[in-house]
Amino acid sequence: MNQLQNQVSPYLLQHRNNPVDWFPWCEDALSKAKTENKPIILSIGYAACHWCHVMEHESFENLEVAELMNSHFLCIKVDREERPDIDYIYMDALHAMGLQGGWPLNVFLMPDQKPFYGGTYFPKANWIQLLNSIQRAFSEHQTELQQSADGFAANLQGTDVGLYPLELTNIGPLIPSILAKIKTGLDPVFGGTHKAPKFPIPSLMLLLEQVPEKLLMDIELDSLADLQLTKMASGGIFDQVGGGFSRYSVDSEWFCPHFEKMLYDNGQLIRVYALAFQRTNNPVYKEVVKQSIDFLNRELKGENDIFYASLDADSEGVEGLFYVWTFEELNAIIPYNKHSDFYKAYSLSKLGNWEHGYNILFKKDALLNDLYQAEITALHQVRSKRVRPATDNKQLLAWNAYTSLGLLEAGAILKDEMILDGAFKHLNQLISAFVPFGQENVLHQLAFSDKPIYAFLDDKAALGLALVKAFELSGKEEYLKVARQLIMQIEASHTKQHALFNFHSNQNDTLIAPKFEILDSVCPSANSMVCELYLWMGFLDANVACTLQGKDMLAAILEQAQANPIYFANWLRVYSTWIENPKAIIKFNPVRIKRSDLIGLNAILIPMHELKENILVCIGDHCLAPCEDVDSLKKQLATI
Repeated sequence: MNQLQNQVSPYLLQHRNNPVDWFPWCEDALSKAKTENKPIILSIGYAACHWCHVMEHESFENLEVAELMNSHFLCIKVDREERPDIDYIYMDALHAMGLQGGWPLNVFLMPDQKPFYGGTYFPKANWIQLLNSIQRAFSEHQTELQQSADGFAANLQGTDVGLYPLELTNIGPLIPSILAKIKTGLDPVFGGTHKAPKFPIPSLMLLLEQVPEKLLMDIELDSLADLQLTKMASGGIFDQVGGGFSRYSVDSEWFCPHFEKMLYDNGQLIRVYALAFQRTNNPVYKEVVKQSIDFLNRELKGENDIFYASLDADSEGVEGLFYVWTFEELNAIIPYNKHSDFYKAYSLSKLGNWEHGYNILFKKDALLNDLYQAEITALHQVRSKRVRPATDNKQLLAWNAYTSLGLLEAGAILKDEMILDGAFKHLNQLISAFVPFGQENVLHQLAFSDKPIYAFLDDKAALGLALVKAFELSGKEEYLKVARQLIMQIEASHTKQHALFNFHSNQNDTLIAPKFEILDSVCPSANSMVCELYLWMGFLDANVACTLQGKDMLAAILEQAQANPIYFANWLRVYSTWIENPKAIIKFNPVRIKRSDLIGLNAILIPMHELKENILVCIGDHCLAPCEDVDSLKKQLATI
């Protein structure tokens, strides 16, 4: 047993019995590397990572490999979900070396933590060869390696790329040309980006849902948005039996998933599909929302009503085994001669539609699973008795906050009081657990080994946006109070350059470089969420400093966002929503005006008990004259 036995991360605990003498990331390990003058192997992964498991079985459980690693290196294991700040820095370092990123991420560091080489998954023979080469180079050319590492570390300083702030008031319409550019990067046959493997990018999907619908239709992007949504809902990437989405599809058709299920995907996609249902009234989208929420409540919810991080791709040592079926298994549960329509609808064949004779449920058409409720229920009952994939029971603030926002949005759009009640209960639990009453520090995760890991920038920003949505729906001032506290935490704990904030919190240990996260990928960038939070708080609190901070952030990013819109999609959604295509925001005093009388006005409704006026409408950066009643409000809106 190595130095990981007292950790709480399921990923680190998976490696506690490796013959490799792993250390967690800690001061003792880093000091030991310096004292013994050993290069560091920094190996980063996560519990649901399939290739992380493969490399563990091939190399880290092998005595020959372990002896080589222990003799010449100081070996550190990091859970990227527990310490995303460390992962970001060394992934950037790998890219600076001109190497492809991914997980497992294996980076070689000098004793001072500066990187000089790395890679992702290495087969055992390649890993042994690399270890020997690195050991010889460190022994014979340490000075040259140090110079190289110093150079890579220097490149990591400052913001990720050059920023060229624009003056927002001098910019003409950008969103139409940006949407046209995005269109060229989408798959016209199966939806989503052209690439395989194919990942959902919720920030991009949200952008398409929240730009003006007429603009979407003029560029014919509404059909491409719906193409992706329906193909994903019909594909193997969506668990047709149990609900919820896998992390990505290994092919371009959304057929074969990489079977791990992540909270961050499902929390965001619930919001996407709810907004798409609001736009289209498509019952398939509503079904996806409800089945995904059922999956989260059944499979990932802890006893404290806070959600766990993920489900593994593997069970019984086989990827996807929990989710796939042989024809013989299916026929025993649902006889083919009585249910041939079901087999046809879900592309199930005697030889299997996937590898090794297995079938993945994959709908040929975008039909409702409810049409085959009896068959789906029968499969679910049998599957529930199988050996389940392992659960990563970390409870992370940002991922839960994405989910909180998705649940609040879904409950409001679907007018489902049960979903809405569950959403508020979940958010209230997040506040009490991650932001304890009277405590200035916000936590990144609830469980920790020796000392807390304090919240990173995305944790605070994502929770802040969920709190704003909760205030919008409830009018309860207590949610704004916590949001204000988070703004104060951001300003106190995160250094700032060019209007952007460092991802890492200065309440945690010191790292070799800052990380100003700006790219929107499968999760929105921390800074784009902070930007939106500042704009909201500036509006809700009439706080000029917050509004100007949000605008400064947009101005700093907008030029890059135009050049690569798919990976700045959340920034562009914020820009469209607040600057170029602002919706009317109606503040109303709920004591004198009923919310139900305002529904259907195509505006954002904000109940504010302290509002002196009955109704106040604001659009973009200006507000209109106050209204006394709903009739005068409607007349006012008709003139805009």
